[in-house]
Amino acid sequence: MPRVGRFTKKARVDTACQQPQVGGHAASTSQGADCPIPPPIGSSAPTSSSLRPFRPPRTEPLPAPQASMNDVENSEPDAEADEVDSFDQHVDNLLAAQDAQKRKGRKTTEFWDVKTIESDGTIKQVKLSVKEAMKPPNGRKVVLRFNSALQPVGDEAGLLSGVMGLLGSDYTKFPIGERDWRKVRTRDKVYNEIVKEMFHFEEDSRGIIKSVIFKMLGRVWKETRSRLYHRYYDAELSLAENIENRPDGITAEHWRKFLDYRNSEETQEKCKKNAENRSKQLYTHTGGSKSLARLGEEESERQGRRVSRGELYLLTHKRDDGSYIHDAARAIGERIEAIEQGDESSRLLSQNDSLAQALGKEHPGRVRGMGLGPTSSQVFGMNSHQPYNSFEREETQRVLLELQAELAAEKLKRKAVEDEVAAEKTRRQAVEDEVAAGKVRMQAMESALICLLQGKVGSCHQTSPHG
Repeated sequence: MPRVGRFTKKARVDTACQQPQVGGHAASTSQGADCPIPPPIGSSAPTSSSLRPFRPPRTEPLPAPQASMNDVENSEPDAEADEVDSFDQHVDNLLAAQDAQKRKGRKTTEFWDVKTIESDGTIKQVKLSVKEAMKPPNGRKVVLRFNSALQPVGDEAGLLSGVMGLLGSDYTKFPIGERDWRKVRTRDKVYNEIVKEMFHFEEDSRGIIKSVIFKMLGRVWKETRSRLYHRYYDAELSLAENIENRPDGITAEHWRKFLDYRNSEETQEKCKKNAENRSKQLYTHTGGSKSLARLGEEESERQGRRVSRGELYLLTHKRDDGSYIHDAARAIGERIEAIEQGDESSRLLSQNDSLAQALGKEHPGRVRGMGLGPTSSQVFGMNSHQPYNSFEREETQRVLLELQAELAAEKLKRKAVEDEVAAEKTRRQAVEDEVAAGKVRMQAMESALICLLQGKVGSCHQTSPHG
């Protein structure tokens, strides 16, 4: 449990940053300054340091934070940004709040069915929890899978999300006092020494995968320090008292720097502006806690073809009985259905596909309905009539790399077998040599015995030249 100082008071809600309520659950965090957010979800696991990061109180869900892959804007988390949350961001925050409410008061351990590669190249299919994945490196790595847009998919993506949630909320690794996530100097160290030691993947030439992982970590970093601020800071106390009442595992200097940033007029003004922007949004979602990338991948596999952005919208905005979740979703969904029925080519990903026609022009820096990672320039490029060629090429390259990795693993296993066979041959030859030497010794002993016997009867030296 976090250290409780003598000045601790009950956490208060900052009305300047208060979240609008949608469907009975709090809305998402701000895109700019840190504001209150719903508690995140994930799998509980201990931190790797004796200095513990923030732990939610007993009245909040126990599982550790989980970094969602479709709740992050397609640019680095920016403390200076005023932009309202994207559709994908807001959707996932609502799901996080709903799942956290369901899990309140009970511990849960989720196991992910993933593929791992051992230090000797052996590939196994195992079930792992986040806690097990966070154990010290033992040569085993989880093999990540990606779709053609270089987004993590499958159970491996779920495990990655949980691990990023734990790492991003560990302020012994990422100091809380930095004003901007992009200025945190330990990012590359954690990426190279922890993330790449836990997960097996080939980095793409454009650095998209690394960028996605940084965004996941940065999102959790921002969200957790927002919760820390609203839980521990009390405006009625002095700065010294608030520093004394800081959370466990955070130094006085780092907490003071964070409070200076958080209480600045500029940050407070941006928080108010973001709250006003969010109050104008109305987004709801029925896709569960999976990212849009994972949902799209699973639906594409089920149908045996790539589903469109419009089809994914319909899938995540209808109830089990086929009805739309609200009138706004019905209007958009019926528009998408009409467009795709009239023009099947509108299902192909482009700047003029069914979703784009129904929702309007894309915003810079992200692509709606695809989740975390892809940007407009990456997906559509300069030619909107051939929108997916770059990703298809990248996917072909990634498949090739995966096949090469499997081939390398197979070669390692074959070499191990060959070495064992060679060692067995060596052992067998040694035995055969020993048997042959034994035979020679036996023959010599027999000859000597015969000679001695012949000597006793006076014939031992008959064959000798001097006999």
